[in-house]
Order: sequence, then C-alpha cells, then structure tokens
Amino acid sequence: MTITENGYGGDRLCRGDKLIIGNGIYGYRGTLEENGKNEAVALTTCSFYDRRGDSWREPVNMPNPLYLRVKANGTALSKENVAYHTESLNTDNGVFSRCTVFKIKDVTVTLKSERFFSQIDYRLLISKVTLSCDKSAEMEIADGIDLDVWDINGPHFTTDSVSYNPLSVYCTTNEGKHLAVTLYEKCPYKPVNADFSNGKVLNFYKVFTKEITLERFAVLYRSDLDKCDDGKMLLNNLKGYDDYYKENLKWWREKWKCAKIEIEDERNSQLALDYSLYQLIIYAPKVSGLSISARGLSGQTYKGAVFWDTEMFMIPFYLKTDKNTAKNLIRYRIDTLDKAKQKAREYGYEGAFYAWESQDGVDACSDFNVTDVFTGRPVRTYFKDKQIHISADIAVSLYQVYKETKDIGILNDGIEVLLECAYFYYTRSYYNHIKKRYELLDVLGPDEYHERVDNNAYTNYMAHETACLAIKGLKELSKKSPERYREISEIYKNIIPKIKKFKEGIYLPKPNDNGLIEQFSGYFKLEDTTPCELKKRLKDPKEYWGGSTGVATATRVIKQADVVMLLCVLKRFPLEVLKANYEFYLPYTEHGSSLSYSAYARLACKLQLKKDAYEWFIKTARTDLDGGGKKYAGSLYIGGTHPAACGGAYLTVTEGFLSDGLNSLPDEINSITVNTQTKKYKLKRN
Repeated sequence: MTITENGYGGDRLCRGDKLIIGNGIYGYRGTLEENGKNEAVALTTCSFYDRRGDSWREPVNMPNPLYLRVKANGTALSKENVAYHTESLNTDNGVFSRCTVFKIKDVTVTLKSERFFSQIDYRLLISKVTLSCDKSAEMEIADGIDLDVWDINGPHFTTDSVSYNPLSVYCTTNEGKHLAVTLYEKCPYKPVNADFSNGKVLNFYKVFTKEITLERFAVLYRSDLDKCDDGKMLLNNLKGYDDYYKENLKWWREKWKCAKIEIEDERNSQLALDYSLYQLIIYAPKVSGLSISARGLSGQTYKGAVFWDTEMFMIPFYLKTDKNTAKNLIRYRIDTLDKAKQKAREYGYEGAFYAWESQDGVDACSDFNVTDVFTGRPVRTYFKDKQIHISADIAVSLYQVYKETKDIGILNDGIEVLLECAYFYYTRSYYNHIKKRYELLDVLGPDEYHERVDNNAYTNYMAHETACLAIKGLKELSKKSPERYREISEIYKNIIPKIKKFKEGIYLPKPNDNGLIEQFSGYFKLEDTTPCELKKRLKDPKEYWGGSTGVATATRVIKQADVVMLLCVLKRFPLEVLKANYEFYLPYTEHGSSLSYSAYARLACKLQLKKDAYEWFIKTARTDLDGGGKKYAGSLYIGGTHPAACGGAYLTVTEGFLSDGLNSLPDEINSITVNTQTKKYKLKRN
C-alpha cells in the first residue's frame, strides 16, 4: 500500500512524521532532498543520546547525507517554479519516493528520487536521484552532507574532520561519543569541485545533458555500536542500487508473511492497518540491548526515551510476528535492572523502580516536564517519582514474553526483575494498621491529569499482579531450572516472605454496588463534568489540563484509559463489571493520549459493543495517518509518530476482533486475516 501526499507546499513537520523510513537503528523523516533544518529534516538515532548544557538529553540527529540542490540553465529549482509535486511512502517495501516537475523559462525539469534503508546492514542508507529535462540543459548539482541539522536541544556534535572522494565527516558529541557519515556516489560524470562551507560538505557537478542519475550510498557510524568499524569495509564492497533494491524487496516480502493483516471493511482501513504495522516493523531494533522510544525514530520528542508504551502496547505485536525482537526488548529491561534498583534507593526504597523515561535505564524525566503557557515558568510534575506502575508494567510484560516464547533464559535472567519489582512495592507501600492492609499512597496512575492520589486502582492491582508473578515465577523456576531456583531462593530468602505478605495484604479496590471501581480514593467526589465543558474553560488551547492548577485536576475528567486499561490487562473481572466501568468512564475520558483508544476498543470487543469497537479501532489505526495526537503539552512540542497507537491497533484485532470468532467481528468488517510466525487466522462472513 502507498501513502501519497500531493502539492509542494504541505506541512513538512507533519509529512516528515508520516512518510518516515527506518531500520530500527536509524529513522529518516519524510523530507525532500533540498530541505534543511527549517523543514525538520532528521536522521534520528536509536538510544544514541547527548546533552547540551542544561537542556534535556535527547537522541542525536545525524548529519543529513542526502542533501541536494540543483540549478538548470542558471535558475535554482525551488518552490517558486514547481508545476507538479507528489511524494509517497510504500509500506510494502519501506521506500520513500518523490516526483517534482519544475518549469524554468524554456526548460522543464523532472526530479525523481527514492530512498530506503538496508534492513540487512543497518549502517546503510540508499538513494537514487534522476534529473531529466525535456531538452538538453546546463545542470549544476550540489550534492552531499548537511551538518547544520534540526535539533530541539542541540547542537549535539562538532565537526572534527572532513574528507573527500568519498565525502566523509567525522564528529564528536558533547558527551564525547563519535559519529561519522560517508557518502559514496555512483554517477556517469565526475564532480568538478568539492567544498565544505556553510555547514555542508558538497560535491559539485556541472554538465550539459537531458538526464543524469546519481546513486547514493550513505554509510553511518556511531561509536557505541560500531566500535572500531567505521564502515570502510562496507564501502569497499558496495553493490549497485538495483542489487540493494532487490535485497530490500525480498526482506520485506518475508517480513510481511508473518506480520500482514488483511482486512475488508467499510472504511477501507487496510492502508491504516498496513501503516500501523509498518511502523512497528521499522522501529524494531536490529541490535540487542536497545528498545523503542515513545515516538519511535521520528525525532527527538519525549527525549527519545523508552516508556511503558513498549511493554504494554508494542511487545504483543512482536510476540506474534518476531519473537526474537520481543525477547530483545524485554532484555533491555533485564539489562537495566541495576539502574532501576539505584533509582529506588534514591527515593528511599528497596527493589526496582524503573525509569519512567528510560535512556539506557537512567530516568530522563525531569521534575518540571511542562511549561506554563501564561507565565513561561516550568511546572512541577510527578511523572518521574509517582508513576510507579512502570515497574509492574515491565514485570507483567516480562512474564508474558517468557510464557509466549517458552525461553527459560528469559525466566532465569528475569526472575530477579520480578522479585525486585515486587519488593519495591512492598517497601513503597504503607501498612494501614486500622484497616489492616497495604496501601500505595501518593501515586500517579495512567491518567496523568490527577497527580499524587492514593490507591490508584490500576497501580494497586498491577502491583499485586507483580507479586503474584514473582511467586509464580519461582515455582516455575523450581521445575524448569532447579539450580537457578536454589540460587535465587538463597539470595532472596529474607525478601520472599515479605513479597508474600504484600501479595496477601495489598488493598485492591473492589467494585461498588453499581459494579464501579473507583479510579483512586476520592475520585467519585470530584466535580462531575465532561471534556467538552472543560475545553470552554481554557484560556489558551495549549494549556496543560493536569498538575496542581489544570482545568481537569478537581474534576472527573481523565486524560486516558485508566480503570479501563486495568480491565484490559488483567482478566480478573466479570462482564457486568467491564460494562459498568466502560459506560461510566467513557464520558469523562478526553483521550489526550494516543494510548487510550485501543484500550476502549478492546474492552468494547469483550462487551460485544461492535460498533464502538470499530470506531475506536479506526481512531487508533489512523492516529498517524490523520496527524492525530496532541502536538503540545503546555508550550512543549510533543509531536511525532505514535508506535504505541500502532501496537494498539494490532491488539484490537488480535485480542479484540479475533477473541470470540464472528461474535466479536464488527458488522463493518467483512473479513479479516492475520498472519503470525506460527499460524494464520481468518474470519469471513458467509
């Protein structure tokens, strides 16, 4: 399927998000060869972070190796002389292409290009540009590497050296890491000159012709992954563009065999579903020890950090289609356990308190995550220190990965994660001697508009589940890996009894007489109003709704699925409770997060609310196609792609539409086929 954007004057920020290509290590935004940092060109790296001064640490945007500017008969090809323009992304093969026709005096010039990442060697970005004229013309081409890149909190590197033939730049980040970009070109003409000025390293071509084609091969290097290999061996063994193109097609055909979902429905949502799964494919890291950030590889927003999005919304896709990636993603959490334990100690607790915004396990979340739109002053937020459900999200996901993959190595290495997360909740809890129960006070649940609340239902239930899985994991270990079980039992002999006490004594908010689970203590006493009514109270559309003074704080209006999320994750509650809470919380939910729609979609499927389920599915699947999701939190830009929403679309199909055969299939869908690594599912109406 192909996503197409027409017209040269489109929103480059939006198109850059939508038409992205990637290979799990690098992402290249959907921009044009002649674009620069003002059009948000970015070659974004996975988990290659840098900090400049006191600004937030974020992933590095590499030098852009596909820069190009052209003159025909002395006139620059620019937006002023565009007669026709289209650009597209083919989700079947991960190829971005563009076609632009320029009319200049007495000559018409057509610029066609396409680009894609190698999925075999993550260091390689491949492109081809063809310039053709309706008659021979003098073509002046400047082609090369642009070091003046788009950044939110940059610049992140300085240029150490530049070389030519091929064009190469070597740079050092503020944190002392190294990166390099080398551009090798295949062209029937030799450059007349090469130069480094105005932040660009360029080859200059000057030819009189009707057509010229440049094949370009950018070799990318970062010192944390590539060690001593700066790509010279790869450069010495480069194949032709057509060879890489065929290799790319083959890789994608094989990948889609175990990931494709075919859907026939009223809204023609095939493209939206293809695009959702395409994103999950291109964001899957090709190297162990890495994970997926909340905005994938679309830019630097959310600091390129890893959130609960990966475990709760993305890993289920990989468990069905690419188990090795699922295991690698959870190993990222296993490998960063020590940093989670360190964070817990910093707050005065024991066990593992995982980073809310993880950069290699370290919490990149600040205490002041939002800026007040009226005063310009930072606002104290509590995501980092109070959103403690993150440890439970990771523990639940880890056990799911073990059960789905049956890899005893995951349990052998991950049992300490389960135990340490459970122990954290024990040490973080308060024992109420009057009510004789453990409580989790002063927390922040998935609904981020209500901070510092007591006994958030999602948090308490997930903490209990973590303790259950820790004990269950020990029993499993005793059967499958007795030696490891004996070792762990000795190490944690004083902790295991405490986890068991917590498991038996944690307060779990029960449904009331109406079947409702109170989101947190005192929630039902808050002002009864709706998101629509709150919007009328805003004095600025970019106001943050939460925090101590937000318009939602003293009301029942919530940012996203919270209790509904709990009912999706844990299969503990009867249908009447699911129904009561779905109906109650829906009018109060703003869906201010792209994570929200899919939770409501899955719960609607369980309740046989087929029309609702279909509508929520469309919303989550089309989040990035329609440019959905909030662009600002206060004055902070938080745009980019939403891979968790993509994972939510997959979950809606696999855990929703396919959960009970045709009984769960919305009337708007005629047939649906799901391919996985191991089997194929198909539902079709008679």
